[in-house]
Amino acid sequence: MERRVRILITFGLIAALMGLMLISVEPEVDLSVDQLMESPGEYEGETLRLHGTVESLDRGNQTLILVGETDSISIDYSGTSLPTGADEGKSISVRGELMLNGDEWVMHAYEIKTGCPSKYEAEA
Repeated sequence: MERRVRILITFGLIAALMGLMLISVEPEVDLSVDQLMESPGEYEGETLRLHGTVESLDRGNQTLILVGETDSISIDYSGTSLPTGADEGKSISVRGELMLNGDEWVMHAYEIKTGCPSKYEAEA
């Protein structure tokens, strides 16, 4: 009898811990450049994932301009490394924090990934 009680208590504690983990994890915001620039103030100071195309790249200052269909934003990638393949005209995904720098919105990147790996798979 005592063994059953210990097993039930153990499973109960595991279930409670898993429930707390699920409650405390906030989903990451995932946006295109155009979606973000519709109302950037809503996302100031938040960590989000942003998708767009590299318009220009300044390796010396570790900045790039990411564009969508109609809007653009400056990305400061001094906090991360620029992956191979992240060149002008390429689609990338940037994870970082949005900040207002004077009158310009800037995203401070924590992570940069190039386009979807499926794009590089050979076609059958």
